[in-house]
Amino acid sequence: MKIEDIKENYYFETLNESHYLNDFDCGDEDLNDFLKNDALIQQDKKLNLTKLVICEDMIIGYVSLLTDRLTIKNIREDRIKLDLKNALNINSKNKPIPAVKIGRFALDKKYSGQGLGSHILRNILATLKKISETNVGFRFIVVEGYAKAFNFYVARNGFENLRRDDVKIGNIEFITKRDPTKTFYLYMDLERYGALN
Repeated sequence: MKIEDIKENYYFETLNESHYLNDFDCGDEDLNDFLKNDALIQQDKKLNLTKLVICEDMIIGYVSLLTDRLTIKNIREDRIKLDLKNALNINSKNKPIPAVKIGRFALDKKYSGQGLGSHILRNILATLKKISETNVGFRFIVVEGYAKAFNFYVARNGFENLRRDDVKIGNIEFITKRDPTKTFYLYMDLERYGALN
């Protein structure tokens, strides 16, 4: 399948017991294992919801979503912190703000490195922004991204690292070589999402 054809024709479907997952391989054992062994169990317990990305009856990738929160003190931009403090009429830097977490996001390795991941992620973000405006109140999308995926989330898709990680980020290439699965907590302010596209 050509990437452009996938971009035009993929759709999301909620994971269920009838999906055949054995052929999916994103190249990361932890992400593969989650989809094949844990996702449905956790979904049945209402701990997350996993959506498969499907095109022509093939599983291209998946995303697992759940609720979370982001503490005001961890936000990098002072303007956003001040805006939230004023809107909520609070002084506490420890105030949690509602968020949706991308618990896992993976593409089959046959389709990675060709821009499809960013295309799908932007679709997910647009859908979440719409939900935040019409169904459930939350302002942030958060993700615990691997060091090896840091540039995917931050440089290509507009996420930001927490203020406390600023020093570590200066060494991201070294960290990625030493421990590619080290996680960084990243976030996106949905109020800024439209301006990023």
